Amino acid sequence: MSKFKDKFHLSPEQSLIFAKKRMDENIYCGMKMENRAVTFPQTQTILNGVNVPNVQLDDIQAILNMRDAWKFLLNTVNEEATFDYWCKLNGYIARNEALEWGKLRTGTVGISGTDYEPPVP
Repeated sequence: MSKFKDKFHLSPEQSLIFAKKRMDENIYCGMKMENRAVTFPQTQTILNGVNVPNVQLDDIQAILNMRDAWKFLLNTVNEEATFDYWCKLNGYIARNEALEWGKLRTGTVGISGTDYEPPVP
């Protein structure tokens, strides 16, 4: 038996609280993975509903979309992960950024730097 408490094993309730507390950091990290030109303070300011000068509108839209997707995910964390659920989540993420959102793509896409074209599912 260890004399140290396992601080990394969280209950589902603790995990949800932790995710809510770190939502702004998760959104910022998502923006960095997409090569969005925003800083962490800018992301926090946008999430607080304040306009940030010199931030592109599409970056603001992406941050707000991720905010809405995280809220949806955290409010429905106990729902079954069905195809319709994933489409709804995609609807939040891709809103106003894709030709269609909330459904499977029908056209081809490319991956920059390669000739590979993923097949349509």
